[in-house]
Amino acid sequence: MTNPQDGSMEEILWRSPAHVQMMGGFLHSNNILFYFAESPFFDATSNNASLAIQANYNETLRHFVETREAFEGRLKSMQGLEFVVAYDPLQAAAQTETSFAHEPSNIWVIRKQTRRKRAGLEDEVVVVSTYFVVGDCIYMAPSVASVVGNRILSAVTSLTSLLKTASTLPSFAPSHGHTYIPPAPKPTDAGQAGIQSQQSKENTPMPDADSTKAPLVGSQMSDAGAVFQDTRTLAESFNLLTRYGDEFMDETPLVGEPGSFILSKSGDVDRAAAAKQLPSISRPGSVLGRAGTPQVKIDTPGKISDKMGNSSVSEENKARKKKGKAGS
Repeated sequence: MTNPQDGSMEEILWRSPAHVQMMGGFLHSNNILFYFAESPFFDATSNNASLAIQANYNETLRHFVETREAFEGRLKSMQGLEFVVAYDPLQAAAQTETSFAHEPSNIWVIRKQTRRKRAGLEDEVVVVSTYFVVGDCIYMAPSVASVVGNRILSAVTSLTSLLKTASTLPSFAPSHGHTYIPPAPKPTDAGQAGIQSQQSKENTPMPDADSTKAPLVGSQMSDAGAVFQDTRTLAESFNLLTRYGDEFMDETPLVGEPGSFILSKSGDVDRAAAAKQLPSISRPGSVLGRAGTPQVKIDTPGKISDKMGNSSVSEENKARKKKGKAGS
């Protein structure tokens, strides 16, 4: 038998189907303590072991091992370490001696305790440990100190791991100060945006591209989506230019005070004046004169200008008409 005080006893499970078959094929109130005595949890120095050995060699003590009530009654008259049944599922479910109020469970509770006799007082019983028998499997119940210690150890281990991970997170920057989460990356600058748009234009499919090519996958699908978005944006821009290209929001400016705005025609007057100052468009092949420069006609010496020639001819015609009137 191993030492029951060993801490590893809480982590083992013991079962012996062979002993169950030797005891009649099932466990009941009269053989549960003897089945437990075969396990490593049993202490050979207990009163249970002493009484069982005495009953084997003394016929007068044989009746103490025939029933559990008689066996535990004899243990109460002794002093020292003992094992007793703390919970009997058959007795808990029994309604009468031959029927059960409900289906009995197969869980037994056995308690290891120390009994000390006191004169004139009840016995002092100190519980050392508790065991569970589920079917033919025996477990040792962990102590409260062991449960609390394991929970505290688990919490401390988790906190240690958390602090170790969090110790690398704090960072300091003059622009953000102390932070635990790194700042979000800045948006791409104009140069990178131009590179991306240039790549998108380079990957734009031509109208006569072969439609029987393999379908795009991975990064090619994202490039195709960017090309489609650029094409759609360009088409919408041309559509807006065609519909609203000649309209301006400030064509007729507002003048006046708030609450009494007046539509001004100064914009129309300015545009009319600017249109008058624009030079006329000459025909192809002609030389354009400078805007605002007066055209000066230079007469060549020795030649009579067209204006002077015309005036002299008209004077001669007038003189001839006067002479004709006088002669008549």
